[in-house]
Amino acid sequence: MTENTEPGRTRQRAAACAAAAALALCSPALTVPAAADPTGDPAPLPQVHPFKGADEACAGESGETVDQTPWTHSFLGLAGAHELSTGQGVEVALLATAADGGVPALSEAVEGGGSDCLGFGTFLAGVVSARPVEGSGLVGVAPGASLRVLPTGDAGTGLASAEEIADGIGRAVESGARVVLVGTGTWEDSPELEAAAAEAAEADVLVVAPATVATSQGLLPGYPAQEESVLSVAAHDVDGAPVARAPVLLPSGDLARVDLTAPGDRVVGTAPGGGHAAASGDGVAAAFAAGSAALLMAREPELSAREVRERLVSTAYPSPLGAADPLRGSGRIDPLGAMAESGDGAAAGVPGEPFTAGPSPRGSLREVPTAAVVAGSVLLIVLCVLGGAAVRRGRARGRRPASPGEPVEG
Repeated sequence: MTENTEPGRTRQRAAACAAAAALALCSPALTVPAAADPTGDPAPLPQVHPFKGADEACAGESGETVDQTPWTHSFLGLAGAHELSTGQGVEVALLATAADGGVPALSEAVEGGGSDCLGFGTFLAGVVSARPVEGSGLVGVAPGASLRVLPTGDAGTGLASAEEIADGIGRAVESGARVVLVGTGTWEDSPELEAAAAEAAEADVLVVAPATVATSQGLLPGYPAQEESVLSVAAHDVDGAPVARAPVLLPSGDLARVDLTAPGDRVVGTAPGGGHAAASGDGVAAAFAAGSAALLMAREPELSAREVRERLVSTAYPSPLGAADPLRGSGRIDPLGAMAESGDGAAAGVPGEPFTAGPSPRGSLREVPTAAVVAGSVLLIVLCVLGGAAVRRGRARGRRPASPGEPVEG
């Protein structure tokens, strides 16, 4: 990634702090939650995570199946989107430790699957291209797309180095995939990873990656999502609000890149064993974006990878702060809107579907006193000024990925 000059970084950091201050004034993160209503919560499902400790047991097979349509289906307008495209003919490469291709919803979609200790690759594969299965309300974003699993990282822990991800991107480009989904990013950049992202862009392949990585020290910028050619995706919750509660800073002190947000909280997906599981995080959100890209590519195959990325970003439900929003980027992804807006300006007419959000895990929101909001804004500006140094000091300390169930401060 090309380094900015020092004056450029200073101006960018000042703009970032201004955006962050505005965010503090507007964001629901500075509201006081009331008690959540548990009656609308889905039945408990096994949780899958992108990482686990080397000594921890593998994720068990799931026999639990959800027959209702998940909230993500209505939120993204997938019923209408699938009238325009199912992603047929588009290959998505998934960089993950493994994915269980024997799961009924994936048996006709996945190539290169295998035993999935973490269960996370199986989950991401289902988000992208799960086929309809009788008795299940789950279907992937692009159920007509094919998905090639390219094993990447340690199968027992989920950890993948920058060099391993770079190698995976290279293999994906060679395989002929049009979309590369980086299932789990890394918090360290490398020249090899930068070069791989650039080569994918040159080959007209869209790389989609999680904006952040959850570690024991909180959220860190994810790579290769910081590359300009990569679609950097952050998670939003069932209300459409960002899951991250504060901007994430690069070691330079600049804001980490976020192009847009997609569902990444209390998401239901496929699991080893044929049942369903739940997962959260930016990796899940990136899978929704990769599926959306496949839908658009199948509908308008003449679009380049860059044009697909730009379409998804420009047609997102806009953030109230504009594209400079450090948590939302340009806004929430809208696959139906991206396909309805063709390059010649003609819009495809597709009937919409109503959406009623499920109960937020934080409950309803009440306004806080103005003084508290102002105080929060001032504090956030100070953090922007001091954050770069803190992040640089953090690089000298040992880091590890967040363990399953470990709270991660956003």
